[in-house]
Amino acid sequence: MSSQNDSSHKVLKGAVILTAAALIVKILSAIYRIPFQNMAGDTGFYIYQQVYPFYGIAVVLATYGFPVGISKLLIEFNRSGNDKKEKNKIIAASFIWVALFGIILFLFLYLGADLIAKVMNDIQLSPLIRMVAFSFLLMPFISIVRGTYQASGNMLPTALSQTFEQLFRVAFILVGTYLLMKFEYSLYTVGKSAIAGSLIGGIAAMGVLGLYLWRERRDYFPTLMPEKEILIKTGAVLLFQGLAFCLSNMYLLLLQLIDSFQLYTNLLSQGIPAEEAKAMKGVYDRGQPLIQVGLVVATSLSLSIVPVLTSLQKSKAIEEVKKMCRLAIKISSAIGVGAAIGLAGIIQSVNIMLFKDDEGVGALSVLAILILFASLLVTCSTILQTMGFWKASVMVILLSVGIKVLLNPWLIAGSGIKGAAYASLLALMAACILLLYLVGKYITGRNMEFQHIASLVIAGIVMYIVLKGYSALLSFFVGELGQSRILASIHALSSVAIGGMIYLYMLLKMNLFENDELAHLPGGHHLIRIMNKGKIKR
Repeated sequence: MSSQNDSSHKVLKGAVILTAAALIVKILSAIYRIPFQNMAGDTGFYIYQQVYPFYGIAVVLATYGFPVGISKLLIEFNRSGNDKKEKNKIIAASFIWVALFGIILFLFLYLGADLIAKVMNDIQLSPLIRMVAFSFLLMPFISIVRGTYQASGNMLPTALSQTFEQLFRVAFILVGTYLLMKFEYSLYTVGKSAIAGSLIGGIAAMGVLGLYLWRERRDYFPTLMPEKEILIKTGAVLLFQGLAFCLSNMYLLLLQLIDSFQLYTNLLSQGIPAEEAKAMKGVYDRGQPLIQVGLVVATSLSLSIVPVLTSLQKSKAIEEVKKMCRLAIKISSAIGVGAAIGLAGIIQSVNIMLFKDDEGVGALSVLAILILFASLLVTCSTILQTMGFWKASVMVILLSVGIKVLLNPWLIAGSGIKGAAYASLLALMAACILLLYLVGKYITGRNMEFQHIASLVIAGIVMYIVLKGYSALLSFFVGELGQSRILASIHALSSVAIGGMIYLYMLLKMNLFENDELAHLPGGHHLIRIMNKGKIKR
């Protein structure tokens, strides 16, 4: 019993470490884009964001995809009690598959850079695409070492390598952009420098992992050639289950990639001049850091429930599994509604505060609503994958991506960048409806009761009305809120505080969460005390 408790404690400790690292990485990944856009402008932001999804996919594969698959293989090996020689063959087979996958993607991007840039209707992007291709060559070493350490229960190398990768990357991008803009280099040179910063980050991650290997004198790259059976089994796990597990984390990147190919091209086809279309795409891309910040908590929640659900599943605690899944969906939807409606209510001031002007407010308002459905998608797909229903999750996500591809040209033709935002929203809504249905069908039996939905709707409406009333009151005393960046910042930040307090108060007073559910949350005991004061009777 003692060893089982120690094992559970190790798993939970590892989850906390990985969740903390993921939070740091997500926050940095969202925040650095703001000063980058401020320095490079909307056109510079367009150039970087056109190519960024390729790098983002490499990062997700090396962080969530392949390491998870490798870890799964090695954990199964440890349980079967095979000798070290067999373990080395699994590691060697994993390296072969990841290296092969990385080389194929590298060659596809490097040799096909001109063709990809032509399809994007901007041939000047080809040097950036060639540079980002090198990210996939860093993937094998990073994936193997992370996966092997994770299999042994040591999450610190993964967490530190992620954090240092992001710190070095962000520092290089911002310093490089500042210097290049100061000396009046072209925006495409600035974009190329930013992509180079991403490679610097990957090399930093390799350095951290290499130090761990050197310090522990471990040989994670044995020369034993694996048998055909081991190669086939390893390939099946890595290329199917490993890729499937990271697909939900890759979903928004896939939507961005679709927009990279379709949005600018469709704007040009409407007769919009190239420079204006680039700036419009850059304005549209302002929505990405806003969505990322809104998703930080949902991503953290999805990462933290994986070990808990795995542990409950092993102990066959069926009712506890259902209860935990319902709670995760309830928390995710509550956070998503608050973040989405709150941001939509103050989007003009947020836009001016972060990006200097109020361009693209209509499109950004629609993108703000994505936070709700993206939160639910991440949570539901994580639940399905953890409980073994990864094929269903993959099919839904791929279907949703297909919907985005089909809707984009039609909606962009009618509404420009706002149409692209609507296409993303409709694709996400479809995915969420299907995922919630699947979670209910296979796991929980039910997800959300009418009272839950009604409480969220009422709390969201009340918060929105209060925010609009506060905006009108502030405008009455100080004038137009968009007249200065300082005034917009004061309005945005104070609105976040006011809206957050109103929304939380409404949720607690309408008894959305039971006491035992609140106890699972950080600071839950304080929330219980607040809720029990003047509680609304059912």
